[in-house]
Amino acid sequence: MNLVRIASVPFVNAQPLTWGFLRGPYRGLFKVSLVPPSGIPDLLRSGKADVGLIPSIEYLGLPGVEFLPQIGIASKRRVRSVILASRVPLEEVRSVALDSNSRTSVVLLKIILRHKGLREVTYAEEAPSLPEMLRGHDAALLIGDAALAADTAGLHVYDLAAEWFALTGLPFVFALWAVRPGVAVPDGVRPFIESRRIGIAGIPEIAILAGQRLRLSPDSIESYLRTNIHFYLGSEEQRGLELFFRQAQELGLAPGRRAIRFRDPYEWERVPAPPVPARRHT
Repeated sequence: MNLVRIASVPFVNAQPLTWGFLRGPYRGLFKVSLVPPSGIPDLLRSGKADVGLIPSIEYLGLPGVEFLPQIGIASKRRVRSVILASRVPLEEVRSVALDSNSRTSVVLLKIILRHKGLREVTYAEEAPSLPEMLRGHDAALLIGDAALAADTAGLHVYDLAAEWFALTGLPFVFALWAVRPGVAVPDGVRPFIESRRIGIAGIPEIAILAGQRLRLSPDSIESYLRTNIHFYLGSEEQRGLELFFRQAQELGLAPGRRAIRFRDPYEWERVPAPPVPARRHT
């Protein structure tokens, strides 16, 4: 049986979802690649990945893909890892450097700025280095690890999930697992839910490793993974996602309308699951 190819991102916020595939009992049963979020849709489109953790807005440009139910990366209030850092107050922003890894957050930023009456803003993609981004721009959009580790002392910092909640009263969904048309995953959604369970249990270890890499305290990372983001999709998250898609389409920031479709978790039960290796006791 060919291994199911999973594309995820290298950011710490995805690790609770992929931990079971990278470190847990599903290791070796799925082929996992870690690539920037902006590259995952092309892997699905070209057939080089079967399941991808896509920026939510990319769903509208991927005909035929379906989301896995119940799983995603979302924030109810302040997310910390999607920020606009600005040298000037928000109402004075006229140019923004965009993290080249970002897609969903770019659209979210443009929606927020439109709601605040800012229409004459120019944008340019740049590598995610805050000092370099601010050399020629009023503000910089950073996402993921670069946002968590950025030194924003002396700057105006706007958390985009908090801004979205202030506008809508709803959570914001940043990323979801998307399945390519025609792909059958052994045991359906169950390995992804189990990987999430293993990952959430492993947050203390994830926080230590990420803290070393990002030069942040493990407590800060653990608080981020437990408080600022969550990995469950419920009715509020779906309402927030639908509203985001609708506003993006109405403002001409995304392709035409498309209903949100979740893969039926029972549809895959006819596909036999590969055996899960027995856990080693140390």
